[in-house]
Amino acid sequence: MFHGFRTMSLATLFAALFVLSVPSAMANDYGSQVADKFSRGFANTVTGWVELPKNIVNTSKQSNVGMGITVGLVKGVLQTVGRTVVGAVELVTFFIPSPEYVQPRYVWDPFDKDTTYGSK
Repeated sequence: MFHGFRTMSLATLFAALFVLSVPSAMANDYGSQVADKFSRGFANTVTGWVELPKNIVNTSKQSNVGMGITVGLVKGVLQTVGRTVVGAVELVTFFIPSPEYVQPRYVWDPFDKDTTYGSK
């Protein structure tokens, strides 16, 4: 009688520990995802304007200064709007975890890489 009760008690204890540990692990993961999305959104909203000089410089290096001033300027304006809007959307919806849509993650990381959009 005691053997069955003891086994049942241990099984109940392990089940309770498992049930209590799963939400805790999920909460830590959710919290880190939310914090990451908030910081990413804030950084991209505030620094989106850096896409303008970044694209002028990168296009000048890839082609020439004339292309950098014209094509790089247009690309920079479009990328500025894109990164700032995506950052603002991520900032407003930070509580809903989602994949990154802007690569590189931050405008400066690395500075010489062209910005692309779409989830990884």
